[in-house]
Amino acid sequence: MPRPTQARGVSSDASQLASWYASVPVVTRTLVTATIATTIAARLRVINPFMLGLYWPLIWNKFHIWRLLTGFFVHKFNVKLFNIIVMVIMLYQYTVDLERGEFAGRTADFAWFIVFCMGAMSAVTWLTQTMCLAEGVLIAVITLWSLHRQEQIVSFYFGFKFPARYLPYVTIALEYVLDHGTIPFGMVYGWMAAHLYYYLSVDLPSQGGLNYIPTPQLFYRYIGQVRRANAQTTSSGSATTSNLYHQRPGGGHFWGTGRTMG
Repeated sequence: MPRPTQARGVSSDASQLASWYASVPVVTRTLVTATIATTIAARLRVINPFMLGLYWPLIWNKFHIWRLLTGFFVHKFNVKLFNIIVMVIMLYQYTVDLERGEFAGRTADFAWFIVFCMGAMSAVTWLTQTMCLAEGVLIAVITLWSLHRQEQIVSFYFGFKFPARYLPYVTIALEYVLDHGTIPFGMVYGWMAAHLYYYLSVDLPSQGGLNYIPTPQLFYRYIGQVRRANAQTTSSGSATTSNLYHQRPGGGHFWGTGRTMG
């Protein structure tokens, strides 16, 4: 039987963990929790992993509509557990950095970014039958993060440093090497989706054009947020529109703290 002091220690640790979990921004918390839960369920065979992938023939013919969601939380079946853990950590760190930075007070807009990228990737997988897109969501987040910090220097594995704008390409290239020359289509689709989002919602409006993908009112109604009133400047030097991003210095991430060298 544990001693009272030990029991209090365990209770205190559990309370601190619960407090930390509650403090994580809602979109990050939901995305990471869903990814971890799906990964555990698939790895322990609680759910057949092949029932989770985004496979259009079964969505249409067998009405497996859950695949439209679970396909974005499941990793490729041949990925080692350690690599999945690394990717989940990266997902958490870059997602929370965006949600507390560029999307601070704009939860609905951030949720829309995630949903938009998922929808864009779904449209492409219709043609290629790519089933596992958790890596695509990760790269979409990393790509948007890097677009707002293009000149910031990041440290990769083994102390390799380079401007943040190259981070998505380096990550995709590393996955290509680790997967023995197999093109990581899910990551490529995530990169494409994030660039499309950035162009339509940031670049184009900053040039005097319209925002063709505004956040649906349904997101504001059920998620809510505080809109920003003043225009800001991105790390690349381009001005954003009134309800777009504000720039914040880079935060920590899995392979070190990014910072501007000078």
